[in-house]
Amino acid sequence: PLPAEKAKIRDGVIRAFSEMYRLEGRDFPSGVGEAEYRRRMELSYPIHPELFDRLFGDWSTLDKFQRTRGVLRFMALAISQLWQRGDQSLLIMPGNLPMDSGALVSEMKKYLEEGWDPVIKSDVDGENALPIRIDKDNKHFGRISATRRAARTVYMGSAPRPDGSRGVDIKSVVLGCVQPGEPVGQFADALKKLSGQATHLYVDGAQYWYSLQPNVTRIAADRAASNYADHDADHEIQRRLLAAGDRGAFVGVHVFPEGSGDVPDEDDGVRLVVLAPTSVHIPNAPDSPAVLEAAALLAQRSAGPRLHRNVLVFVAASGPRLDELRTAARSHLAWKSVSEEAEALNLTPHQQRQASSKLAETNETVNSRIEETFVHVLTPKTAPGTAEIEWQVTKPSGSGSLAQRVANKLQSEEKLITAYGGVRVRMDLDRVPLWSKDGDIRISALWSAYTDHPYMARLASFDVLALAISNGTASTNWEAETFAYADAKEGDTWFGVTHNTHVDPVRSGWLIRPDAVLPEDPADDATGGDDPDGWEPEDGDGGGGGSAGTGKSARPNGGTRTGPGGTAAEDPAGPGRFYARFGLDSVRGIRQLEEIMTNVTNHLGAAVKITVEIEAESAEGFDDRVQRVAIENAQQLGAQAVEFE
Repeated sequence: PLPAEKAKIRDGVIRAFSEMYRLEGRDFPSGVGEAEYRRRMELSYPIHPELFDRLFGDWSTLDKFQRTRGVLRFMALAISQLWQRGDQSLLIMPGNLPMDSGALVSEMKKYLEEGWDPVIKSDVDGENALPIRIDKDNKHFGRISATRRAARTVYMGSAPRPDGSRGVDIKSVVLGCVQPGEPVGQFADALKKLSGQATHLYVDGAQYWYSLQPNVTRIAADRAASNYADHDADHEIQRRLLAAGDRGAFVGVHVFPEGSGDVPDEDDGVRLVVLAPTSVHIPNAPDSPAVLEAAALLAQRSAGPRLHRNVLVFVAASGPRLDELRTAARSHLAWKSVSEEAEALNLTPHQQRQASSKLAETNETVNSRIEETFVHVLTPKTAPGTAEIEWQVTKPSGSGSLAQRVANKLQSEEKLITAYGGVRVRMDLDRVPLWSKDGDIRISALWSAYTDHPYMARLASFDVLALAISNGTASTNWEAETFAYADAKEGDTWFGVTHNTHVDPVRSGWLIRPDAVLPEDPADDATGGDDPDGWEPEDGDGGGGGSAGTGKSARPNGGTRTGPGGTAAEDPAGPGRFYARFGLDSVRGIRQLEEIMTNVTNHLGAAVKITVEIEAESAEGFDDRVQRVAIENAQQLGAQAVEFE
């Protein structure tokens, strides 16, 4: 039995492994997070049960391998080598075995057919082995020797079995490598990268193993390097982006335009332009190729200056990730050609399955690389009266196609608006200002202002404006906050003036500022009659439904309200207290609060009290650092009460 101190260390190690297997269960074989596997770890400590499974389950079936004596001899050599090297691993695992040790490799080769020595030195472990080179070239792998440990684990699972099967599945590879505190996913990623370059590593679905017979990886690698150039990779990337059906909130997606003529200058809605890989974005660089190309497309159309400059947004590639994307695309094209030419290449059924497996794997890799590469969204912004463009840069978010992810992010930041209100339209009209001297504006001119000028809100389409106008005319407080609508205008006369109800606006219609449609003299209102609004339309006004055809002088619906029979009615005293509660989004909270201040509290006078209440939950619980930072910051900002529970 172990001394008490060492037993305590053993229990801590096993507890850490068991907790990792339980929390990351999807990445490990089923059952390893259960109590039975924990008991196996206790009995086999300091050797991991997976190593015993490989030795007793795979290697012991070999003719020359003696089940008990062979395992003991193998483990004695392995432990001796690890001890001499000062290995600090928590357990002895397949991924820790020093396959570059002459003594250990010689012991293993005794039970296998001839020819494994060059395979081990090139594809498994050794001074110049491929896994070590991959770890050196990829720092996130190299920090934990992920590729080398994964290769060792696969080699331990490569012994042929009596039923002819061989190999180890990806979850068992991870089980034989990872220790508590290490990123689990990096071992699987490293193995996939290795399988794309190793000459003797085979893949069949999720099964991996080494073989003396070279695989078709070398053929695919040679073709990727010699048969396909960057322009072939770019064409494949373009094809995939065009094939993505979901355009999000955009009316069009234009992928890799070769010039301004490839991007229409139309006002039907906002368009996404995916800049070609030659125009990568360099953050914080004024001469970023992406910014220069986007500015050129924004300035010109096919025949002259671009008119509608507020309906284009751009997305560009990240330079450091572009090479990885192109490499993945060339690899996919190479595997596609190998798979299509399987008969001509005289591939065995096994090699055909490998080609199909690698084709599916590289297909997923290209898709994920596209998502990781096109991460810079550029939107133009100007100030009224200035021509200088400020390029605002953000990153896509959410899931779905590139267009959908870009739309999601821009919508969250209100750089692409799919739902607008009448109050916001009125604020835009007053801010610029856009009203004519008559206090009106043609809707086509208003839509042109939204589509042409980057200082305006970027509405996704005319339908967004139409719904906002209808929302504004239906407001019960339209006189103070929004506007009226007219079907037409001839001279200084509006026809079909509408308010207090929804409308179906058309581009030829008009918006009218309330003070232009309300009477100048409040006494004009006391005309009597049963009309609920206290006014009667003049001859030719039309009537009913809150609509009237009227000239400027016949400004209806204003002044003092009248009761039945034309007598002035006393307005009853209104309520003296207002209360509202809003739920703020964690991303758009500042902008939402600004809108609440502008559109609600500014109308309520000086006696307004605003309280901000924050409630957050975490299924895992908040750690000490988060609690300390949140409490200290809240107290410094004047929080009246703050606590965790």
